[in-house]
Amino acid sequence: MKYKAGIFDLFQYLYEETGFSDHQVHCVVCFKNHVDSAVMRKAAELLVAAVPILSRSYHACGEKSYWEDQDRSFGETLFAVVNNQEQLDRFTFSKTDEASGPQIKFCLLQAQNDVLSVVINHMVSDAAGLKQLIYLFSDIYSQLIKNPAYLPDTIIDGDRGFKGVTRVFSFAQKAKILLFGGKDNNQDTGSSFPLSQSAVTAPFIISRQISLECYQAIKDCCRRNGVTVNDVVLTAYFRVLSEILNMRGKILAVPIMIDMRRYLKDKNFNALTNLSSTTIVRLCVEPNEAFGTTLSKLSAIMKVKKTNHLGISTFIKLDAGFKVPLINVYRVLKKSLRNPKISMTNIGVLDASKLYFEDAAVDNAVMYASIKYRPYFQMSVTSFNDKMTIGAGLYGDTQDKASIEEFFDLMEKELQMCQR
Repeated sequence: MKYKAGIFDLFQYLYEETGFSDHQVHCVVCFKNHVDSAVMRKAAELLVAAVPILSRSYHACGEKSYWEDQDRSFGETLFAVVNNQEQLDRFTFSKTDEASGPQIKFCLLQAQNDVLSVVINHMVSDAAGLKQLIYLFSDIYSQLIKNPAYLPDTIIDGDRGFKGVTRVFSFAQKAKILLFGGKDNNQDTGSSFPLSQSAVTAPFIISRQISLECYQAIKDCCRRNGVTVNDVVLTAYFRVLSEILNMRGKILAVPIMIDMRRYLKDKNFNALTNLSSTTIVRLCVEPNEAFGTTLSKLSAIMKVKKTNHLGISTFIKLDAGFKVPLINVYRVLKKSLRNPKISMTNIGVLDASKLYFEDAAVDNAVMYASIKYRPYFQMSVTSFNDKMTIGAGLYGDTQDKASIEEFFDLMEKELQMCQR
């Protein structure tokens, strides 16, 4: 059976075609002990059966692209076992094959402390959707440990579009957003991260776990000032970028990702999909400005945005655009996409109570956004228990790795400033 591709399926496919990103989302789960690899393999197979989009193949036909059911076993392509870090890294930086499937794949490193790496095609899911999947996967694994004959009793195959978000708004609200919403979507804002110009490229992900002391200080800062963790991290991001780009005293614009599930009336896991949008934050960091001053300005900006239908402009415009007759919107998008060279995504908290594997304690869990192609750069942030990790993936060289490590050094120093 065939299923028409959704608008954001097309978008993510275009991101690869236009050289923006590899359109994959990544998750790494580190255990304190060992897992049962045979049970985990079976859990992966049951997950794919319970979420049919994961086993479908993608047929790229422009605006008429579609998904198609296929009935076959994926074997090692779905679940692989390795015994060294190099093999695990190679897997983590790799891509799924949307044309053949599966749209998700797993790799287990068997070591003193096992590590699970998961890669999913961003065309079928954003980071929030991958969280839902990982929670379901860990539950299936736990149920299998207790009952080897266990079978999930639900199929996750609902509407993958974003009507559930747009229907929350009246016709008048949509018209107002179309007319006065401004250009708050994912677009090039002019600034570029300092990356190598070398022709040599290979995929990698750089990550940095923020110290427990610093993370506790961030949370204390949030309580004292009535701000969010995202406000604090984004403040540090602006301050470091403004410094290294010589933009102190000038307005810097940075798009950030928004999980649009915030607007859904029914937030149950009924469909695996992309429901992410963007909003552009514009901020000027003055020379010698204190961290607290920047934080106050940024928090005020975010509070205003949250009262003005944060992120909805993109959804309304796309919904209207794809309804215009006699216009090939896909072709227009392909020619007009101007992706931001610098952006940030706060993937948020991985819930330890939901990410639970029976008889296998999780030490840490981290998610990373898609790996970008130069000249694009995006920092991601995730938290698990009392551990916060920043990360960035790039097709680059050793010089780029060093530049990102230096950037993360500066981020840590700025985040420590929130204590003052």
